[in-house]
Amino acid sequence: MHVSWSEAREYCSATGGRLPTWEEWEKAAYTETRANPEDEFERGRTYPYPVGDKPDGMNTSGGDLWPPHATVGATKRGVNGLYDMGGNVWEWLADRRGSEALTAGGSWWYGADKTRSSAVQWKSADFYAVYIGFRCVYAT
Repeated sequence: MHVSWSEAREYCSATGGRLPTWEEWEKAAYTETRANPEDEFERGRTYPYPVGDKPDGMNTSGGDLWPPHATVGATKRGVNGLYDMGGNVWEWLADRRGSEALTAGGSWWYGADKTRSSAVQWKSADFYAVYIGFRCVYAT
């Protein structure tokens, strides 16, 4: 958290990874692709929130159980068995538009409506804040 887009990209690169594209991130966050999904998820279904049909269980500003910056994995496990794709911190994505970069997922600072796929936000790539982080993609 609290890193610019370039810092996030450089970290991923230094550790053998890269930032995810919006297309990759969106599929991972909302469409269940596991052969035998756990919990209430159904293979092939696209959900409105990264945790399913309702926003319950994410770290947002909506009076949930977690403080800002909840420990990774402390919130409800979501689509594809992933944690914190909605809430906790916005995530930098690889997509750029001039001097701006795309973020997705919402954060503890925002309400659950910002965790939906339609709520992605372009931010200045040199911006950094306590509610923006990232995750890296690694080839398997």
